[in-house]
Amino acid sequence: MAKTSEHKSRKKLWQLNPYVLVILSFIVVILIGSVLLIMPFSQADGKWGVYIDALFSAVSATCVTGLCTYFEGIGNQLTFIGQVIMAIMIQIGGLGFVTVLTFFITLFKSKLQFRNRYLLSQMVGSTNFADVVRFVRRLILISIIFETAGTLIGLPVFFQMYPGDPLKAIWGSAFTSISAFNNAGFDLFGATSLVRTGNDLLTNLPDWAYYYMNSYLMVLIVSGGISFLVIIDLFSFKSPRQWRAFTKIVLNTTAGLLIVGFLAFLSSDVLFRSDGMSVFDAAFQSVTLRTAGFATYNQDDISIFGKVIGCIFMFIGGSPLSTAGGIKTTTAFMIGLAMFSYFRGKPVIAFKRKYSSNMIVKAMSLVFLGIFAALVGILAISGFESDRLVGIVQTDRPLAIIYETFSAFGTVGVSVGITPYLSLGSKIVLCFLMFLGRLGPMTFLQIFQANMDKKQSLHYEYVEEDFLIG
Repeated sequence: MAKTSEHKSRKKLWQLNPYVLVILSFIVVILIGSVLLIMPFSQADGKWGVYIDALFSAVSATCVTGLCTYFEGIGNQLTFIGQVIMAIMIQIGGLGFVTVLTFFITLFKSKLQFRNRYLLSQMVGSTNFADVVRFVRRLILISIIFETAGTLIGLPVFFQMYPGDPLKAIWGSAFTSISAFNNAGFDLFGATSLVRTGNDLLTNLPDWAYYYMNSYLMVLIVSGGISFLVIIDLFSFKSPRQWRAFTKIVLNTTAGLLIVGFLAFLSSDVLFRSDGMSVFDAAFQSVTLRTAGFATYNQDDISIFGKVIGCIFMFIGGSPLSTAGGIKTTTAFMIGLAMFSYFRGKPVIAFKRKYSSNMIVKAMSLVFLGIFAALVGILAISGFESDRLVGIVQTDRPLAIIYETFSAFGTVGVSVGITPYLSLGSKIVLCFLMFLGRLGPMTFLQIFQANMDKKQSLHYEYVEEDFLIG
């Protein structure tokens, strides 16, 4: 009798909408993580933590954002156990709880029923539900390889940073690599991210070690944000002609955004400012806005034009099926291609492939929903902070709030420095934005509209009619 009820409950679980399971899995991880973070064993002072800060940290870690409400940063606020909890949430958030769970299930159970494979393929974003188990194992393997490589490559720097404490150096390198590959943006250096000013750990590093660390972190950030499908294509050693159209779109769009971002910051904050960024900072800024959250330059000192460009790049984010957030590079590519094709009066074609109007509508819908969510967030935070945040940063309050909002929705994590000073209401709003940005607005819509991607077969057609627009 007990077995029958257990079988029925398990069957009922699998009959849930796969998108509901994804959302529930993230909520469960966040709630468990937040409870663990307020425990005295997670807090450096050995006392109970403040729950809203623990919840905010759990959301930021699971949604791989990097925004932090702790004034001293997680490296000084949390114990080793608390830092491990954060790293686990970052890892689960980057890969997705369902991906990690599927991996461990299939270690002991190699065969899954057809329906279960289909549901898992929907939840992890695989295009081949028949081979979803192998696909999930590849995702885990890719993450392990990149994060292990990053840890080993970073050891020379962290041995310099923590002389005489090899265990702390190894942990620091491992945590930073996990955070970088998963585009989380958390670090153990303090409250200034990778900015050397006011940070003894980074100031005392030799220049070679500092630039060496930031260089390999840029590689990890880009690798984590270009999509696992692209990495699989690249390491299959096929000819570029045999790559998926998806791979070509992601690589070209990512390269274009990185170059344009670098040139934009070069012109706005390097060439025409005597006290602005260095050329290296401009390159790093362009990379970190791919939703990473690390910063080698104080975001409060960036020019107004630089902050506006930053909001645009944070909104776009990384690529689908990666550890990054935002509306994704493929969405931006599709909208740009559709507009370009429309002005030329030609069909939407790229890389010898024609793209359906359904993809264009989906891309447009995603952008509209993203802008709507960001605007609601900006208005809500502006309301909560109407008589606050005065004199905290040099950036004008409205622009600081806009920058913070786009950083949360794009799951980036850069900030001009207002995060710890925000009110309870604003922190909750940012939590919702991070959650929405990580899962994507379309995921939530799929819950209520099961037929979103299905075509209706009608026995009749309506007369097509055009009318004036604009």
